[in-house]
Amino acid sequence: SKVNAKCPWKAAVSAQGHKEKQEGASAACLYFPCRYTRGLLGLSLQSFPTCFFQRANMGALFARFPQALLVHRFCAPSGRALYIFVADGPCLAVRRAAGRVVHLAVPRNETASGLARMCEAFRAFNPAWWRTRVLLVGPDLPEPMALGQAFPAAEVRLSAFHVCKHLQEQIQRLGLEPRAERLLLSTLQSTMCGATEGKRKEMHRVLNETVPPDLLPRFHAHWLLTDKIWATYGERGSKKSDYFMELEAVTQGLSQIFSAELFLETCIASLAKYYQKCVSEGSPCDTVISPPDAEECIMQSLSDICTDSAARLCLSELAVVQKSVQLIGTNADAVSVQILEDAHRVTQEGLGSCTCHFNQTFQLPCRHIQAVLNSERKTLQPEMLERQKGCDVIQGMQDDADHLLEDLESPWDESRDKYLAVSSLTAEVSRLLASCSTEEFELRCSTLRALADSWIGPYMQVKL
Repeated sequence: SKVNAKCPWKAAVSAQGHKEKQEGASAACLYFPCRYTRGLLGLSLQSFPTCFFQRANMGALFARFPQALLVHRFCAPSGRALYIFVADGPCLAVRRAAGRVVHLAVPRNETASGLARMCEAFRAFNPAWWRTRVLLVGPDLPEPMALGQAFPAAEVRLSAFHVCKHLQEQIQRLGLEPRAERLLLSTLQSTMCGATEGKRKEMHRVLNETVPPDLLPRFHAHWLLTDKIWATYGERGSKKSDYFMELEAVTQGLSQIFSAELFLETCIASLAKYYQKCVSEGSPCDTVISPPDAEECIMQSLSDICTDSAARLCLSELAVVQKSVQLIGTNADAVSVQILEDAHRVTQEGLGSCTCHFNQTFQLPCRHIQAVLNSERKTLQPEMLERQKGCDVIQGMQDDADHLLEDLESPWDESRDKYLAVSSLTAEVSRLLASCSTEEFELRCSTLRALADSWIGPYMQVKL
């Protein structure tokens, strides 16, 4: 049966064990399974089983941008939780967070089965769910595995937005002096606006020096150094500073309404009015989705096709193009390209740092540092490198090369043959560990640890 409630949406009721299929999209839909409909809209939120709300334009937005989905959870004083589903990703042209809300859900409970039913309803509303590849969630999600099972093609990962909120809440709970708290929050805000690897490391250092050791585990400061958390966020370009503020504003506004209202009818009406107000207050370019520009398409294609390390190298080249003037000419069989770069600053002392994207990202000597070295007839020195991972490996490989002739000319010996085999394997493993990303490094180290434990036993200390 259907109930029309003097509101700009239609309410659809399905009996227990029955799923109602909608033919065509209404202005908005509110689903709630129950056995009887009498007195339905007078039920309190605390006693109400489950409900889901989605307008037609929400579903249309998700159908166009289903690749990344941010799931925000808010728990009201009554114990009921509101789940806000927000379309995410760098190619989404809607700037205001309110225009990216695609679904609202209030599950009956937050057990694995309760969240599974919530996800099942979301999938019923949105046929494009199978195209979702990333689910961005917060650390307080009760059953993250339930979302992972509902979206088998998607990877469930912590979102940068929730990490920022978590750190902000933990800082405010420290009870610091107002000036110290403002300084720490200002540092966090600066880190989130840029979120470069250098800024995240600096924030990690500040937390370790400021927070008492017994309280530090609550912060989970290591999240600042987890590149996977910041991968999607890092592709936003110049819009990063607005991302947190707008997302915080819309989630906080919806959460306050949800916690203040007692009955289903008034709660849903207030949520719908707030959503409509936020969307209507935006400028036309905030509510109309425009095709992604060339820069966003290139960034997305690099992330889809290349490995992480290759994509980072290519994005470094893209950063050069974005901050330069290009002179492009064509002839019969080729395109002539000349790039006029912007000026960059190299530190005078030590020549160890440059303001260009390549040096800031990889901490390696860039073309600008090497240009100074070339003009001054100098050579690269070890102290010029902030990261020297792999230097010992390179030196070891050079030493092996020095002894190669000696090994070839020496007579065959079983023990020496074993030694050479082990040395060669060790050098190759060291080279692979030194040349991979942080994520690959941790994965390979854990694999080596498992192999060592299976061969020698976990009771022995095995040095990798």
